[in-house]
Amino acid sequence: MNKFHVCLWLCLCHLLTSNLVAQTITLGQGNNDGVVVTTSDNAQQTNGSNTTNSQGFLPNYNSASRFLSQATFGPNYEEIVSLSQTGIENWIDVQMSTEKAFNLVDKMDEYYQIRKDNNQNSVSNYLWDFAWWQYAMTSPDYLRQRVAFALSEFFVISSFTLDNSPFAFADYHDMLLDQSFGNYRSLIDSITYHPAMGEYLTYMRNAKSDTTYNINWSVSPPDTISIQYLFPDENYAREVMQLFSIGLCELNLDGTCKKDGDGVDIPTYDNEDIAEFAKVFTGLGWGSCPNFNCFPWDENNPELYIRRYQHRMKMYDEEHEPGKKYLLNGASTPDGSSVDGDEDIRLALDNLFNHDNVGPFLGKFLIQRLVTSNPSAAYVTRVAEAFNGTGPFGTDRGDLKSVIKAILLDEEARSCSSADDDHFGMLREPFVRYVQLAKAFDLYTESGNHRNAMYEALFQIQQKPYASPSVFNFFQSDFQPIGVIESAGKVAPEFQITNSQSISGYLNGLTEWVMRGNITDEWRIYEGEPDFSADAAILDFTDELNLVEDGYIPQLVERLNLILAHGKLSQTSMDVIIDAIQNFEIEERDCVMECTPYCDPGDPDCDDTPDAACIMYCEDDVLQAKLNRVRIAIYLVMSSPEYLINR
Repeated sequence: MNKFHVCLWLCLCHLLTSNLVAQTITLGQGNNDGVVVTTSDNAQQTNGSNTTNSQGFLPNYNSASRFLSQATFGPNYEEIVSLSQTGIENWIDVQMSTEKAFNLVDKMDEYYQIRKDNNQNSVSNYLWDFAWWQYAMTSPDYLRQRVAFALSEFFVISSFTLDNSPFAFADYHDMLLDQSFGNYRSLIDSITYHPAMGEYLTYMRNAKSDTTYNINWSVSPPDTISIQYLFPDENYAREVMQLFSIGLCELNLDGTCKKDGDGVDIPTYDNEDIAEFAKVFTGLGWGSCPNFNCFPWDENNPELYIRRYQHRMKMYDEEHEPGKKYLLNGASTPDGSSVDGDEDIRLALDNLFNHDNVGPFLGKFLIQRLVTSNPSAAYVTRVAEAFNGTGPFGTDRGDLKSVIKAILLDEEARSCSSADDDHFGMLREPFVRYVQLAKAFDLYTESGNHRNAMYEALFQIQQKPYASPSVFNFFQSDFQPIGVIESAGKVAPEFQITNSQSISGYLNGLTEWVMRGNITDEWRIYEGEPDFSADAAILDFTDELNLVEDGYIPQLVERLNLILAHGKLSQTSMDVIIDAIQNFEIEERDCVMECTPYCDPGDPDCDDTPDAACIMYCEDDVLQAKLNRVRIAIYLVMSSPEYLINR
């Protein structure tokens, strides 16, 4: 058996003095200041730091729930129990080895085939929403889904521009799911060549410069007003730097901006750099077309148009900007006699990938999406080191597995003390709350098929996948609400879509989803579809119904506190919720007695058989009274401040 020696640099005078108050000192979960741990066996003596840091512990139920609130869209009770028995590190390894359940493009094909079988050859974006929801409700790769959702808020495309293009979003999200645990370098390549991004940021069919004088000589004097200089579109060149890789200022490893001698942020690029990178992203056209100027449309072949986003963009070198392009940090593309657009893009993406900013820039963003809005400089540094291949989880630069592990296993994410820090945590994204409700209470359908257009959710909470109003996502990472947060120099990104409309909308949404049971928008797959009631979504409150009697109400609230808020509800909030639930009385009723006709003892012809329909209605009334207690409890927990701020 290994022996270990713990040296505690603590004041021990309380052992010698009887009149001092006893103190409890907790070791572990990051509480290791002044603690040195060594282990020894017959072979060697080693560092035993894992004895007191955040790794290697089996979490209790609240800690398991807290972790799953960061790493997934939210757990149910059974998943919390399971994690407490297997451990966080094992869970992450299993999740990272869990393959994608199915391709969303294949699910779209199913919907499209159903429409074609019913003489409807068009598709709409709500079918993509169905596919996304089906995946979220049925697939076991919970960590992959959560990371892909975060990446979709980094590499943004939106239905506000790409309307009626469901295959675009299905193929794009398949890409994010496939590469969530891959390498950033491969991912940024796939992003750059994806036609959905090419269309969204307007560099699809981005032509090389044209400085020819286009003068109209047919008039006298010649029309010099129509002189045109055409230069490459700069949209993607700007956003691939500002939003997708390096940001606006040179960064220290901890994510803070570097300053010049006057204390001013040092910019990462300028307008000339944008113009040079714009030249790089020229010559790309539709992959399903034979030439650069072609648009994939053929009235005799609707498939060409509908599936236009499933083909990687193709480089047409004759339309690619020739000559040298100047990149960042003194790099450039070759100034050769031949034009090789794909090689220019490869060099430009390599140039961005190897920039010192990418690790802290992407790392901090993902920390904000998964764990906390205001990570410490040390936390960002550790995650950036993981990206750079110098952390404890791997040696490959850009390895997203290492980055995700560094984020979720970091002592700041896992420590008990951070959970009680007012500066730690984040406002739960409205859409994450919405999905969490479905996951926590095992949303099911009779058929196993889920359909949800999510339009009502978007209307109420102003958020759903790929529906942001701009390339800057629903909210920006550096958003500071006016008031206490701004005064403290902190940020709270999710508050950018928190306003009177979204606050009331969320509460109205809870009323619709929880109290009325209408959690999904179940639309027809094709016009005239006769019956799809088997696809109606139902929240399963079976376990909670066992705790609705007066003597069990505190246990009901504790259960919801665990599942939804990982034990963070204050006693005051719990007392208020318990009182509110008890005001919804459950009447004691004997339904058989109520539904048995009265018979005169002397009447031999009287039928005193209980009325079956009456019993059914009576028992349903009792069930609804019990369900009301469960529903109001969930409503109140999910509208409490301790739930809304996820620490």
